[in-house]
Amino acid sequence: MPQSPTLSKSDFKLGSSCFKKLWYKKHNYPTTSEGNEYLDMLADGGYMIGKMAQCLYPSGFEITDRTDKAAAITAYFLKYRNSVMFEAAFKVGDKIIRIDILEKKGNSFRIIEVKSKSFNSSQATTPGYFEKSEWTEYIEDIAFQKWVLQEAYPKAKIECEFLLPDKDKTTPIDHLISWFTISAMESDGRYIDYQIEFKGDLKALKTGHILSWINVDAIIEKRLAGVQQSANAMLAALKKNTAQAFDVPLSIACKGCEYKVDDSKLLNGFKSCWGKLAAPSPHILELGRLGNINNRKDYKNCINDLIAKGQTALQDVPIAYVSNEDPDKPYYDNRALYQLTESKEFLLPGFNEAIKDLEYPLHFIDFETSQMAIPYHANMRPYGKVLFQWSCHTIAHPGAEPVHSEWINTQDNYPNREFAHSLMEQLGDKGTIMTWSAYENTQLKDLKNELEEQAELDTTEQALLKWLTVAVKAHKADTTRLCDMNLLALKYYFHPLMGGLTSIKVTLPAVLAATKSERIRQWLNAEGLWQLDANGQAQDPYTLLPSIRIMDQFEKVKDGSGAMRAYQDMMYGVYREHTLIKELYKEALLKYCKLDTLAMVVIWERWNEMKK
Repeated sequence: MPQSPTLSKSDFKLGSSCFKKLWYKKHNYPTTSEGNEYLDMLADGGYMIGKMAQCLYPSGFEITDRTDKAAAITAYFLKYRNSVMFEAAFKVGDKIIRIDILEKKGNSFRIIEVKSKSFNSSQATTPGYFEKSEWTEYIEDIAFQKWVLQEAYPKAKIECEFLLPDKDKTTPIDHLISWFTISAMESDGRYIDYQIEFKGDLKALKTGHILSWINVDAIIEKRLAGVQQSANAMLAALKKNTAQAFDVPLSIACKGCEYKVDDSKLLNGFKSCWGKLAAPSPHILELGRLGNINNRKDYKNCINDLIAKGQTALQDVPIAYVSNEDPDKPYYDNRALYQLTESKEFLLPGFNEAIKDLEYPLHFIDFETSQMAIPYHANMRPYGKVLFQWSCHTIAHPGAEPVHSEWINTQDNYPNREFAHSLMEQLGDKGTIMTWSAYENTQLKDLKNELEEQAELDTTEQALLKWLTVAVKAHKADTTRLCDMNLLALKYYFHPLMGGLTSIKVTLPAVLAATKSERIRQWLNAEGLWQLDANGQAQDPYTLLPSIRIMDQFEKVKDGSGAMRAYQDMMYGVYREHTLIKELYKEALLKYCKLDTLAMVVIWERWNEMKK
């Protein structure tokens, strides 16, 4: 007799985001989110938050069994009047839950949901704080747990709390992050898992941790009925066991579907949903500013209406949806309009006026930063930014060859001041500082504010503050040395391959498809990042970056989140004592960051070609 379908916490969460995804999960459809589980775990330091929370309950013990026996083991220990369990397991009917921390006192239970998402305890008691959409999945998660536990113990009193990193707290503990270590577990020479251990001062942790409890019973009472209704609908559909039972309307929400895999040999959930409507290329979901256009007051829900009519080619979008009647007020810089109407690369005439005040030398810079839930150092708050790397290509005068410089931190210390000093020494007081986005300005502004709040500054810090005051744009009207190349691309440059986007990751391949510059080829070739594909076109250099074998999987450092995870593993992961792998990480980080600033130089070179 076939087993009855079950609904777990993770099933419910996925089904709440999209009903059809639950069907795909239960039938083992592949997803684009199936990455390196170990590196995903490192992403925000949530594994340390989980361990820290457990340390605050020294009498607690973990239900480690991952089989059906876990619920039986949990039930056995709940016979005791008082107990604290981690990962307590319950199976009630067709519903399964694991509770992060369950505290039992007599006939009363406390469900304590531990998350790495931060909050401000000083604001959390204000009306509506947990009503915001950013908290919906967390509230529904704990509501689902309460429902199942209440069914198991109908006469018990159940309270629900979050235990979260509190941004209103600082820790007095230096190197707190090093108190939590990750160890790899091996079998037959292969990594199969990892474990987290606490190796610090438990007494100090109890007073110096950065977590806070917040009761969420009131908001859960409001959401409980809706959660029960949704979960019952999911169970009913699972019992029917047909794809049609999970059908949902197609919409712009499908754009980021993780069941849209590129490999034609694999099951593709996106194509299963969209059928023939997935075929047009370019597709309507590729339209820039998709959500904004769909929510225009004058054309409310216009893109979803086109999809409902079966019009899913990009060219099915009426021009009126992406333009304004007033030509002096372009709709989102006309990016979506160009996407529909232009077929050639161009640079608008206003570009020359926009760059007339730039002064050589031009310094093309890029930063890499890291932030983890647990503060790196004393007096820091959760998710404090750590500036661990910069790259710079400098062009001394028009036509000059770019000269590269770089800096990276590999020591377990707070590097922000050293980062800023080294950058100041490199950039000096002359020339324009070129960035791609406002991110670099934001990081330098935060550092400037930190220095201004400091009671006393030594001579070196005074010099740094003076330099930052000139370099940083603290207010919208400020004139600074910074120039945002992304804004230039947004307002003046278009290539059909970019679609409606202007990120450096889409702009560089577009430029390489357009340019015939021998200089550009030589620059990339010197870095081992020039290669032609089968059609004789330049490959995207980011795809040519080297791979590193991590936990039996090959990974590239090819974007900002990848750089952050690489840094965290190099400094605090299982490879923190592994000299060779740390060196490979360092080389990969340097090469990636160098490509980011070289990409800016390549794009600048192309724009100057087009000016001529």
